[in-house]
Amino acid sequence: MKLKYLKILFLLLVSTGLKAQNIVGEVEYRYRIFYDKIYSSLPHITQQEKDRIQLTWSNPEGYSTRMKLQFWPEKSRYTFGEPYEVRSYSWQVNDYIIENNLEDQTYLKYMDQMGKTYIVRDSLKTPKWRVMNEIRDILGHMCMKAVAEDSLKGQKITAWFASDIPVPTGPEEQFGLPGLILAYDINDGMLIVEAEKITFGEPEEIIALPKRMRGREVSGAEYQEVVKDFIQTSTESRRAWMWEIRY
Repeated sequence: MKLKYLKILFLLLVSTGLKAQNIVGEVEYRYRIFYDKIYSSLPHITQQEKDRIQLTWSNPEGYSTRMKLQFWPEKSRYTFGEPYEVRSYSWQVNDYIIENNLEDQTYLKYMDQMGKTYIVRDSLKTPKWRVMNEIRDILGHMCMKAVAEDSLKGQKITAWFASDIPVPTGPEEQFGLPGLILAYDINDGMLIVEAEKITFGEPEEIIALPKRMRGREVSGAEYQEVVKDFIQTSTESRRAWMWEIRY
């Protein structure tokens, strides 16, 4: 059964891959984070602090903002979309752009994190995805399930990609599957990112990189070390790190 499923997947990807040259568009995502679920999972946070977060930040719908991804055969760009009127980040910053160059397999991240602005440039390193035998309909696109892990942040990632949109990119830092990622979640619903709208064709307003980027320039490995040290320091100080780092 598994072999038959893989053969179907292969044939589907071959047939849709022929169309990849002409695929251009924009996806609007809803980014929802559940602070109470995250806090309750952190062993270094005191019960008193967990109870406080449960009272002040518990929300069955999560706290939402909009994000948008623009994609072409050779690249993608991702940043904030139009914010919601309610339940959006009060501390939202302007500097958060991810550009993936799919031709030369490099990326650029320009973002405010941990009290500083970082400019991160490096080669794309595809996560170790495992494609599962499950499908789900998202906005009329039949999506396949894939799972991966982020050992640095201790996260289990579940993504859903549309093989009929054969662009190997997606929201946030998720990419590398044989189809556009239309949804993913972290640790069974602590963070949920889902596509709300897909528009094919050249976007009316292209996400622009700042003409002059100012910040600390680091490689991907150097940035990972900064994040690792910050998480370790936060854990030792019994603080939650996700207020300063994109979850």
